[in-house]
Amino acid sequence: EKKAVRTYFTNIHSNKDVVKMMSQLATSINVGKQSIVQALDAYLVYEDLWKKDKEEAMKEFLETDPRLGDFESEILRYDRLEEEISEQPQSTDVGSISLYSSELKHALVSECRAWKSLHGHSVNVKFRTMMDELLNLLDDIGKRLGRQVNDLDDVRTAMGALKEMREEEIRIDMSIGPVEEAYAMLNKHGINVVQEEVERCDSLRYKWERLKEQARGVQQHLIDIQPRFKSDLLEKMEIYQKLTSDYYRDYAEGGPNVDGIAPREASERLQTFQVRFNDLWRKFNTYSDGEKLFGLAETDYPDLQRIRKELNLLSKLYGLYNTVNDTIDGYYDIPWLDVDIEKINNDLIDFQNRCRKLPKALREWQAFLDLKQKIDDFNETCPLLEMMANKAMKTRHWDRIADVTKHPFDIDAENFQLRNIMEAPLLEHKEDIEDICIAAVKEKDIDAKLKQVVLDWATQELAFGSFKSRGELLLKGDHMGEIITLMEDSLMVLSSLMSNRYNAPFKKDIQLWVQKLTNSTDIIENWLQVQNLWVYLEAVFVGGDIAKQLPKEAKRFQGIDKSWVKIMTRSHENINVVQCCVGDETMGQLLPHLLEQLELCQKSLTGYLEKKRLPTFFLRLRPSAFGNPWSGQ
Repeated sequence: EKKAVRTYFTNIHSNKDVVKMMSQLATSINVGKQSIVQALDAYLVYEDLWKKDKEEAMKEFLETDPRLGDFESEILRYDRLEEEISEQPQSTDVGSISLYSSELKHALVSECRAWKSLHGHSVNVKFRTMMDELLNLLDDIGKRLGRQVNDLDDVRTAMGALKEMREEEIRIDMSIGPVEEAYAMLNKHGINVVQEEVERCDSLRYKWERLKEQARGVQQHLIDIQPRFKSDLLEKMEIYQKLTSDYYRDYAEGGPNVDGIAPREASERLQTFQVRFNDLWRKFNTYSDGEKLFGLAETDYPDLQRIRKELNLLSKLYGLYNTVNDTIDGYYDIPWLDVDIEKINNDLIDFQNRCRKLPKALREWQAFLDLKQKIDDFNETCPLLEMMANKAMKTRHWDRIADVTKHPFDIDAENFQLRNIMEAPLLEHKEDIEDICIAAVKEKDIDAKLKQVVLDWATQELAFGSFKSRGELLLKGDHMGEIITLMEDSLMVLSSLMSNRYNAPFKKDIQLWVQKLTNSTDIIENWLQVQNLWVYLEAVFVGGDIAKQLPKEAKRFQGIDKSWVKIMTRSHENINVVQCCVGDETMGQLLPHLLEQLELCQKSLTGYLEKKRLPTFFLRLRPSAFGNPWSGQ
């Protein structure tokens, strides 16, 4: 037996001292493993610090609508956790192993500070928003109170500011304290805040106190000037009453709701009277506030209130009236090629819906009737426009529409617009125009079918087969059978186009192709018949004994054979089926002549055979004996 090879590894591995030491080391590790796990478990109480998603946790916390104290409690909790983690020992001895935890403690402390910062940021955002809102409110009220009082409008502005300040006073007082406490708490816990925010917080209470002092001054000033402004108010109210009386008279005599005026004029009058009314209404509010301010009985203006309601209704009507007119008039300037019928339809549907929503009191007004009529007329025209925009419309169709409407259409002009079409009396000739547009679509379909027939026959080619060793002198019968079937299908299509009453623009082309395919069918049938006889007789008159007995017919067949070869050579040069058959008169004239000559040869051969009284099997030889005439064999 071969002695086993011992290596350095096997020597060490099998050494008794080494094996003993490895066993002792494994035992020590197993004994200390549980103690190591217990030492590490001491840090599992902080697992929320790294396991929880901070954004999700903060979102849930904010949904509870926490107060400032709730935020501070959370921040203090993380302070305690940070302190507790910091007090953990730097290392723990487990048997012969020492576990150093300084990096772990540092990571946990960083997590605590991140949580504190997150809560601090939420506090900052919440109370910064509250502080900004308070400062903006104080600035706004301060600006209105700081406005110099020169007239009743200024008095009304100052009174409004004082009123708003009284209404907001309690809320402002109760909000300033929490804002100050929030920023103090953030500073206390060392959470970074923009210095500008701190300064604005410090100035918040000072601004509020200054505003209250300003308000007391303004209020005293209003009391001091009250007698003078009261007298001024009474004088202005007398003037105002005269202004309103003049306005009532003018409105009744020349206002937008006077009977008999055109809607366009009524719309213009509405704008004029609306401007005058807005000025009167502004003064009415000012003087009413002045009466309240000075404790006077409020003056009632029923006619002003009535006219206000009427103007509101008229504004709705004429606003829609003007919008519809401007929109539809704008359509007229759209280039015809850019007209979007779908968008126009959607606009008209929207206008119709808005018309239906107008108050019933307006539906008897002439403006409403004109508005509805204009929408309905254009809406009725849209289907015609959509049909006229069809790509099937050609110059000949536009010429026919021009003849019907007695209105010219220069559709090829660069500046041809929808206006040029709408100026024509379309609705008066709606049915005739619809017929022309329908005809255009039908003619497009006819044109497409005719073009398909032409395209089909532009690619159909003859297929040839070899005859003995003489080359490709035969038409492939099976292929030519398919060609004839295709021709019959095309003739059926052309026949349906010929019977279509919309075929006038294409009638000559349709007739031409009917003639081409009909003649091609006849020529192919003659061609195959000639081919059949030629194959039959070629076996008799080329190199046979009978050719010597019938020298005249043999000579005739030689001429036929030359013509046949000439025909097949010509066919190879022009293999398109239709072009070869009817491209010129060659095939139409030559094939009938060849058929006539072949029949003469066949007749002479038949007479000769009967005269010689050959055996039955030879006497019965006919073209069919050489195979299917369509097969080309």
